[in-house]
Amino acid sequence: GVVRQAESQDLERNPELQMSRVQLLDFISKVYSEKMIADEIDDRARIARQTLPEFLYDLHLEIKGEPRQAEKALINIVANVRTYDVVSQRVHVFGRFLNLGGQPLPLEAFTIYLSALVKLQNGQFPLLPPIDNLSIEAARGLKVIEYIFAQAPSVVRSKVLVEADHISSGKYIDLDKLLAFIVEQWKEEAGRAEERLRALFVASDSDGDGNLDFGEFTGMVSHVAGSKRQRELLRMYGEMTLNKTVDCNTFVRVCRKFRFFTFEVGPIKRTADPACKPVFDLLTQEWAKVEQVVTELLVVLDGMAAANRLQQLVVILRRKMSERMDPEEAWHMYRIVIHDFVSVLRSHTPA
Repeated sequence: GVVRQAESQDLERNPELQMSRVQLLDFISKVYSEKMIADEIDDRARIARQTLPEFLYDLHLEIKGEPRQAEKALINIVANVRTYDVVSQRVHVFGRFLNLGGQPLPLEAFTIYLSALVKLQNGQFPLLPPIDNLSIEAARGLKVIEYIFAQAPSVVRSKVLVEADHISSGKYIDLDKLLAFIVEQWKEEAGRAEERLRALFVASDSDGDGNLDFGEFTGMVSHVAGSKRQRELLRMYGEMTLNKTVDCNTFVRVCRKFRFFTFEVGPIKRTADPACKPVFDLLTQEWAKVEQVVTELLVVLDGMAAANRLQQLVVILRRKMSERMDPEEAWHMYRIVIHDFVSVLRSHTPA
């Protein structure tokens, strides 16, 4: 596989393939922004989000245009990550999202990580400077933790906040340590949620046959999530029955897929926060200054790959400005739009 080929790759004998630590950190920052864009597009299209390995392969397939070259690029990335993962916590966590080492992190953890990162960095672009040991204000870190764990039980949220205070240095906290901490705390809470699901299955399996029929399933759900619609319940149960038996492991796996009784980021009710109005008002003013010239460029370059990408980014930005729910993500997207607009303009302007 890719990991085995990466392990056999000798970067010292092929220095042209080796990235410097700064280059790798810069690459990771760009990948995270690109992944957030891809997630937005997939969510709007109702397509399942990709894992980091899947995303990186597709990203390089688009760049290289040939499967073998995309695979070689992925092998080279893995080789460089393994070179630096012992000296950089950011690279180490990136490697875990790539399923390297003995502690891989699932897609849900990656989503938590990116949600926390863009808020901690206040939507800046690039998301991360190419340096380790980056400190941020501890107060901001605690505020982001409260947002990420808003739906967790209050006792869990309080525990996480207290433990986060222990890893801070007075008024400041190491960004990468905090992000790794948030992911680990999410893993613990997700594990507890999974145990609750298993206990729920056992308690609801009334005839004790190790299976769950549709009547038992709907009865169970009505006690813990009465708002679930019949269609959604039928789809969940239908997927379960694709297996020979609807056992406990099958139940947990399908519940995780349908995001049922699992960890969710942010408050239950996603509405526009009045406190964010000045932030979005400022963003609207800034966008108004450049919207026309961006639109004109899109018309001139209609049909070109660069224009198609820029158009997608503009659509995402406008939706986020209209929804007014995620100011950091909206500003991040605005900055990416401006960056891409400038890049496209330069590439099509005679020297």
